[in-house]
Amino acid sequence: REVKWLDIISQWDRYLLKKTSKIKAQCRKGIPASLRARCWPLLCGATQRMINNKDLYQTLDSSCALQCWVDVIERDIDRQFPFHEMFLSRDGHGQQGLFRVLKAYTQFRPDEGYCQGQGPVAAVLLMNMPAEEAFWCLVQISEHYLPGYYSPLLEGVLLDSRVFSSMLKRACPLAARHLRKHGVEPLMYLTDWLMCMYSRTLPFNTLLRIWDLFFCEGVKVLFRVAVVLVRMALGSSEKTKECDGQMETLEQLRTINVKNLHEDAFIEEVCAVSVSEREVQRETEKELEAWRSEKPHSPFDPRGRCHGYRAAWEQGLQEEEERKRRETESGNLTLPHSPARQPSSSSSGGLKKPRGGSRSQLDFLRAGVRKERREGRKDE
Repeated sequence: REVKWLDIISQWDRYLLKKTSKIKAQCRKGIPASLRARCWPLLCGATQRMINNKDLYQTLDSSCALQCWVDVIERDIDRQFPFHEMFLSRDGHGQQGLFRVLKAYTQFRPDEGYCQGQGPVAAVLLMNMPAEEAFWCLVQISEHYLPGYYSPLLEGVLLDSRVFSSMLKRACPLAARHLRKHGVEPLMYLTDWLMCMYSRTLPFNTLLRIWDLFFCEGVKVLFRVAVVLVRMALGSSEKTKECDGQMETLEQLRTINVKNLHEDAFIEEVCAVSVSEREVQRETEKELEAWRSEKPHSPFDPRGRCHGYRAAWEQGLQEEEERKRRETESGNLTLPHSPARQPSSSSSGGLKKPRGGSRSQLDFLRAGVRKERREGRKDE
């Protein structure tokens, strides 16, 4: 598998445009541990964003943050994987690196600051890559993959809990009825699952495989995992009979047998769940309409989020083209740094301009996205 991934990395431009199904297939088989530090940032667009913002992380790291965020982060640091050797010591490189990444994010996105759910996510990233790459992956997750999950009002989690509730009625009606009967709202068990991306729920090797899928395919992977976990806990009449109340049901969801979470079998079951990108988008549209009727002044809109690496690159190209357009109109070669939304290019080496014709990189990428969706519709 390492040889195949090294080939994909070395020819990322070509694979991005023409061989998308191979990247998806390789992600489902699992990214080699030795290459996750390169593959995760490449898949989510963090690699190019880091290149486009050279030395920005070092600037944020060396700058002073608001003391209110520093105090909260310091209180949380030793709660993240306290038994992992990397995070045992307050003065060790693990806790210090985690503090620096989270502090830098509060300066990069002062409108959001720090959210506790980002702690375990950043910790897992740091276990697999250097601090700068981890920071930019956290940025991509927070801004593009899971927008609104770590905002002050947690709009993303609130809306996606509604989206999941609708999905569960179709995917596992028995469990959905049981949860409704006993007044178990999705937020009671989903919040930790989604915000921490299962880092506190799944065995570590299984977690890494799920993240391989997440960076490749987007939020639908988190929904699929949630469906599988609910099925394991409440997917049969025998299991629901064991839970005759709200507390018993929640306990059942929190104590799923680890033997059922072995990476290969679990990944196979997750990939078999019929939750597609199209369904996620449809349910998001429906729930967003209800959301706006209840909260007419809320500006939150997650419809532009990235459903996997292809969408991340397409969004990056759109931002880059918009940046160039503004530069041309203003007659400037560069623009001031905007911490809230940074432009991103198309690959670690930059997409080569297509030969012949006048089609832009974005046109070629969109054509590849349409082809991938046609080819992958059956296995969604």
